[in-house]
Amino acid sequence: MTDGRDKVVKIPVSRDSKEPETDKDKAVQPHPPFEPALKGPHEPVSEEKPEDITEQDPLEVAKREAAENRDRWIRAVADLENYKKRAIQERAAILKYKNDDLLRDLLTVTDNIQRAVDFCSKEGRSDPVVDGICMISDILQNLLKKYDVKEIDALGQIFDPNLHEAVAKVATKDQKSNTVIEVLEKGYMYQDRLLRAAKVVVAAAVEA
Repeated sequence: MTDGRDKVVKIPVSRDSKEPETDKDKAVQPHPPFEPALKGPHEPVSEEKPEDITEQDPLEVAKREAAENRDRWIRAVADLENYKKRAIQERAAILKYKNDDLLRDLLTVTDNIQRAVDFCSKEGRSDPVVDGICMISDILQNLLKKYDVKEIDALGQIFDPNLHEAVAKVATKDQKSNTVIEVLEKGYMYQDRLLRAAKVVVAAAVEA
């Protein structure tokens, strides 16, 4: 006889049967073992050892630095000596020609006084005024000589572009070509430097 109760029958589930995935089934799977990267598509990474760095001898390094420092020192001393020489020469030139501008301006006064003397001599005038002008002219000439200013002897000389300034050329048979036949304005030398060139008229060759 049965007691009328339903019996629960347990049906075994096969492990091969498909069931829906649960959260536990979605657990992170372990990664495959790490493999080294490749340098290129067909070139594996080569294990290169760094080259051995040879240390320099401290004594040799010190000797080289000492030689370089000595060379720089010699050049610096030479540059300083050259600078001193140039400075001395420039200072000497400044002192030697320090009156250059003043004497050049003074020549204008000398020229005007000389024109007045020449005019009085041409007119044959002889009075105290003329005598005073001649005296001033002599004072100026002595002043120029005191400062070693000398007149350039140009008349009758061959034209020299370093000393003369040609204002005109005149054809003549009496003088050779390029000979100074007239001085319009006197030239002067200040020591060994040209203070003012002489303005002259030069003879030109006459064609036969």
